[in-house]
Amino acid sequence: MAATLEMVFRTETGKETTLSLADPREGLSLAEVQTVMQDIVVRDIFTTKNGDFAEAVEARIRTSDTVTLS
Repeated sequence: MAATLEMVFRTETGKETTLSLADPREGLSLAEVQTVMQDIVVRDIFTTKNGDFAEAVEARIRTSDTVTLS
């Protein structure tokens, strides 16, 4: 099963944007992700067409299965 960590941020203009990372570590905690997300906001690491990241909104792990038809 493929997994992706999705970190959702709100930008300066109030729009939401998602930063996705493939294959997150097993057992990753919400506290760990929130710490990283806050660091991204404070350090002003990313900017988008809708402005800089202003706030961490949500973290989630999306999973998917691929089935080959034969």
